[in-house]
Amino acid sequence: MSVNQQEYNHRIHHGMTQIQIDLERALKNILEQAGSKIKPEKQEELKKEVEGTKQILELFKSRYT
Repeated sequence: MSVNQQEYNHRIHHGMTQIQIDLERALKNILEQAGSKIKPEKQEELKKEVEGTKQILELFKSRYT
């Protein structure tokens, strides 16, 4: 693998990691600000959706390591 390809892969991997971090922060903020207004089952559904998205990002990242 060339240096340019390695750098490209590193940037993609880093970007996906940052998206995961931002997604986690967004979920935390949503639950802190509106948590009492969201039914518990909907909160759990939201958490599952975010976790599923994080898993997809992790799979995508694994192609660039």
